[in-house]
Amino acid sequence: MYKWQGHAGKFQQTPEQAQAQLLDLARPLHVLRQQDAVLLEPAGGLAGNGQVDCLGMVPAMLPEYFGDPSFLHDYGVRFAYYAGAMAGGINSEDMVIALGSRRILSAFGAGGLTLDRIGSAIRRIKQALPNGPYAINLLHNPSQPDWEMNCVKLFIEQDVKVVEASAYVNLSAAIVYYRVKGLEAGDKGAVIRRNRVIAKVSRREVAQHFLSPAPEKIVRKLLADGLISERQAELAKKVPIADDITVEADSGGHTDNGLLSCIFRSIAELRDEICAGQGYPFTVRVGAAGGIGSPHATLAAFSLGAAYVVTGSINQACVEAGTSDPVKQLLGKAKIADMAMAPSADMFELGAKVQVLKGGSMYAVRAQKLHGLYKQYPGLEHIPAAEVASLEQQVFRQPLAQVWADTEAFFAGRGNQALIDAANANPKKKMALLFQWYLGQSSRWAISGVAERAVDYQIWCGAAMGAANEWLQGSELAPVAKRKVADIAVELMAGAAYLSRVAALRQLGVLTPPRLDRYRPLSARMAALDEDDIGPEPELNDIPSSTVAPTAASQGKQEESRNMEGNTKLSLIKSKDFYKQCWELLPGGTHYNFGDPERPLVVPFNRGRNSRVWDLDGNEHLDLFCKFGALFVGHHNEAYNEALIRYMQKVTSVDTCDLEVEVCELMVKHIPCAEMIRFCLSGTEAVQNALRLARGFTGKQRFIRFHGHYHGNADNIMGGRKRQDLSFPVPETFKGDLLDTLGRADGALEDQSFMLPWNDIQVLEATIERYHNEIAAVLMEPICVNGGGIFPREGYLERAKEICEKYNIVLIFDEIITGVRLGLSGAQGILGVTPHLSTFGKALGGGSMPISAIAGRRDIMDLYTRGKVIHAGTFNGYPLGLAAIKSTFELIEQDPGCYERMGRFTEQISDTFIKAAHANDLPLVVQGMPTALVYHSQDTMVDRSEGYSDKVKFCDIIIREISKRYGIQFSPLSRIYSNLLMNQDDVRFFEERIFDAMANARKVIDIAFKEGEVA
Repeated sequence: MYKWQGHAGKFQQTPEQAQAQLLDLARPLHVLRQQDAVLLEPAGGLAGNGQVDCLGMVPAMLPEYFGDPSFLHDYGVRFAYYAGAMAGGINSEDMVIALGSRRILSAFGAGGLTLDRIGSAIRRIKQALPNGPYAINLLHNPSQPDWEMNCVKLFIEQDVKVVEASAYVNLSAAIVYYRVKGLEAGDKGAVIRRNRVIAKVSRREVAQHFLSPAPEKIVRKLLADGLISERQAELAKKVPIADDITVEADSGGHTDNGLLSCIFRSIAELRDEICAGQGYPFTVRVGAAGGIGSPHATLAAFSLGAAYVVTGSINQACVEAGTSDPVKQLLGKAKIADMAMAPSADMFELGAKVQVLKGGSMYAVRAQKLHGLYKQYPGLEHIPAAEVASLEQQVFRQPLAQVWADTEAFFAGRGNQALIDAANANPKKKMALLFQWYLGQSSRWAISGVAERAVDYQIWCGAAMGAANEWLQGSELAPVAKRKVADIAVELMAGAAYLSRVAALRQLGVLTPPRLDRYRPLSARMAALDEDDIGPEPELNDIPSSTVAPTAASQGKQEESRNMEGNTKLSLIKSKDFYKQCWELLPGGTHYNFGDPERPLVVPFNRGRNSRVWDLDGNEHLDLFCKFGALFVGHHNEAYNEALIRYMQKVTSVDTCDLEVEVCELMVKHIPCAEMIRFCLSGTEAVQNALRLARGFTGKQRFIRFHGHYHGNADNIMGGRKRQDLSFPVPETFKGDLLDTLGRADGALEDQSFMLPWNDIQVLEATIERYHNEIAAVLMEPICVNGGGIFPREGYLERAKEICEKYNIVLIFDEIITGVRLGLSGAQGILGVTPHLSTFGKALGGGSMPISAIAGRRDIMDLYTRGKVIHAGTFNGYPLGLAAIKSTFELIEQDPGCYERMGRFTEQISDTFIKAAHANDLPLVVQGMPTALVYHSQDTMVDRSEGYSDKVKFCDIIIREISKRYGIQFSPLSRIYSNLLMNQDDVRFFEERIFDAMANARKVIDIAFKEGEVA
């Protein structure tokens, strides 16, 4: 305990007095304990002979201290904050200028405007803010790439230095051109980035594009067109497309309705991985957007690690917003729940949606009705007359013929006659464009305030607007006529700074009254004042790196919480004794091996529930093994168990049972390739019979298989890698290809199959072109889970199917792992490529009952019907196995959000896993399917299964084995599997143990390898 020397003043402070002290943001506070009371005292100091106990300090916290200091430096701004673009000029020139004059960044909403209108806005903004800060939005427009490119050319011509890129799915030539055109060579190999890009994203896969260097194909095209120089093309390889990534959660307009607390860290970790792998000379910043409507939300975003925050919806109700007064009044009354999802105008045919304000508007209902009609009917002429009359009277308020004439005139005026011609040739396309007239006009009616169309206003808005209204209620800023965009920005940041001081007080163990958790706008001293009144701006090097600097007291607590090894490492005495007995009776102590028995311990379990299992010593473990991914329903799933028991009470084992038609219909309903089904018992059996079908159908004998793909325990598909090919120390042998085995019939591999690298379409094409007269089948995992969690390259599966059909070759997807675990449709349904045959197993029956199946095209499967191909098995289609399939499918159908939920938990677990590895200076990446992830002890994602094994060396095994001793059961193949019963408490369980496990693994790795060899 520290001692404080000084005049303590009052022996007690009221909550109001304490709050006043905390609101003085620039003044640090001593937290004193005096006569059972806690006092906040700015004066005095620490002294060894002081008379009062001091619990610690609440540091000064100005709004400028938040976020990444480099954001302030690079953009010349006061706060790590900016106002994001709202299309149609809603984020107007007035708004950009008002914020910029207070040194706050804002992006002009150029989306949907003409080039002339955008050019005019840029010139006005530059005149008012010659030195910035400002940004211009570039809205991705895949249907009109020329418009997008012309926007970029305008930006370059007008010397726009910052662009906010939004609505991208893939990179366009336009955004790449803008970025690369601003690259210059600096001293000592540095790259100067004249054109900065802030990318708004909500998905990892989109973030990956912006975190990577410009695609070489696009760069080559720009170079060939003379738009960039050779030097700029070379420099493009050294920097990412974006300087900043804005993670957009639940926002107004286009949104995935994501939770910021979930997606932010996911993309931040992706940033870390890519930046480390690319070796960029700077770190791409990651900011937060979506739901930022109160000081609490602002602080929460910074607590997640945001380099900056972005507001959007709440700015529309400010006086500078480029929308109508009636819209601002509606926004000012909005509640958090007053939002709805409705079809979007720009991606109507794709079914994309935008979040809009539903209070006071019928837009969401009417737009949804139009989309329903679009899906239901092939063209306008097929819509019933009564429905057409209703549309003309209530929605369009004019004949549809006139609407179409207006639509034609609109696109013709924009030089897009080709689109009109395409629509006139395609009734469905014409209907979409006509309906889009209403969707497009509704936002313009709102912006313009067309009174007679008030009921049709399309107002893009998120729940942040309702949160802001609640926060501002009763304050001077409650009326929308008083809301100025810069005041809102300053107050959000000041409120977050105040709340961070309250949090710092709690970290010292002080119980705070509820009133301290409320920040009333304009109440913070310093923060609401003009910048000149605040005093000199702090130097960047002096700005704290975190919201609250740790005090001596809080540091002690942190050290105490990290030292958990004694509590989390398990005693496994009984389990080890049992395993010794197993070695006496079971070869290698277990029922399977992929090479030499390298596992020093297999932990036996005697009970389980949900995602947890208990060993013979009574220790609780988190089961991420899930029996090689087969266990999908979880342990002791009562609904699943009851279904199986009910059927066991009906019949035990018969040749044909009453479930066969029902279960087959379930599978045919969900699996794209399934026209007919044949049941087996194991995955190996299903694969072998699929190959037999392919040979019978084509009259050819050989098949193609791939490095890293596992298809079961049979001579013609098992292993093939020689021991002398291995480096030392021995890697985990299942990563890549299995070791060769004794006892294989001579020529079983070489005579029957070709072994190729996967994802290389040229090699596949060349092999088939040369040997197509011999090849009956191409056998592959559609997602290479066994070889490292690798996804097929774009177009690979489609081209593989094309060339197979050209040469009468059967394409077989081995979906033993991906089937049911990825979705009821399997990987084929997700990836959109339908094979000729597929095999299913593992999770097909939930994981407790062995059952597998072959599903495929009727003309191939009919070979069984005609007796041309034989398939026999005692337990084919046995009743309990079919009951297991039925129960599993029904559980999933009754829980439509299960895959998203399971993926969310494994994502959190993988994020924590990576953090624990990095905390101990261990490389680690996690990749694969959301419900079946694979970890690798290296810095970069695995993209070649055949070259994988030499990269990871022995580290994966060490991590897996050490983790067992802390109650975390990974798959022997370095996998992380989830199940239907996984919950948030499982994530907590993992977080409590993995840091200690990785610290211990680091020690073992240091002993096992020389320095620098672990990579």
